[in-house]
Amino acid sequence: MLIFEKKYAPTCFNDLIFPDLNTRQRLQDFADNKRHNSIILHGPYGTAKSTTANILVEERTKGLEYGGVDFHRACNVTHETCDIIHRKWMIEKLCGVQLPVSVFDEADRINSDILYAFRWDIDMRSDLGCFIFTTNRIDRMDPGLVDRCDVVELPAANTGHWFNRARWILNQENKPLSDKKLRNLLATCDGSIRDLMRALEDAVSKARRDAA
Repeated sequence: MLIFEKKYAPTCFNDLIFPDLNTRQRLQDFADNKRHNSIILHGPYGTAKSTTANILVEERTKGLEYGGVDFHRACNVTHETCDIIHRKWMIEKLCGVQLPVSVFDEADRINSDILYAFRWDIDMRSDLGCFIFTTNRIDRMDPGLVDRCDVVELPAANTGHWFNRARWILNQENKPLSDKKLRNLLATCDGSIRDLMRALEDAVSKARRDAA
C-alpha cells in the first residue's frame, strides 16, 4: 500500500503547482529544453523544490534511456563529485541528452570551495551541462553562484493555488468535501505541502470512520 503523500506526489510537469504564470512558463521552457541556464529553486520547507527539480530533469530527457536523474545531497558532496559529474555528462550526451543536468539538494550546505568549482563549470563548461540547486535559505547561498543562476522562488502553498488539486485528491478517494469545508481545511495548513497532504489524509480517514 502506498503512503498517502507518495500516492499523490507529482509525477509530471502538469502535476506541479506554481505561484504564478511567469514562474510556470520559465520552468516549462527549461523542461522543454528551451532554457539551458543553471537554476536555484528556493523557498520554505515542504514546497516541492526537490520534486520539481527531479521532474524538470525527467521532462528534459523524456524518451531517452540513460542512468536517470543525477541527484546529489549536500552532505555527500566532495571534491571528487565534480569529476564524477563531468563523466556522467559525457555519457548522457552519448545517450542523446541535449544538455545534462545535475541536481544538488540543500545546496547552501555545500562547502564554499566546491561551490567555486560549480561557478567555474557554469562559466567555462556551460556547453557540457548545467545544475539545479535547491535551498531553504537563499540568504546562505554563495552570492557568486546566485548571480550565475536563474533564481526561482517556490513559496509556501496557499488555498488558492492548491484548491483544485486538493479537491481532485479527495475525489480520487471518493471522499469529497464541499467547497467551503475544503477551503476551511486548507486554511489550517502551514504552507508546507507535506502538512497539506496530512490534512487531506486526516479528512479521508475521518470520512471513512464516520461512514462505518
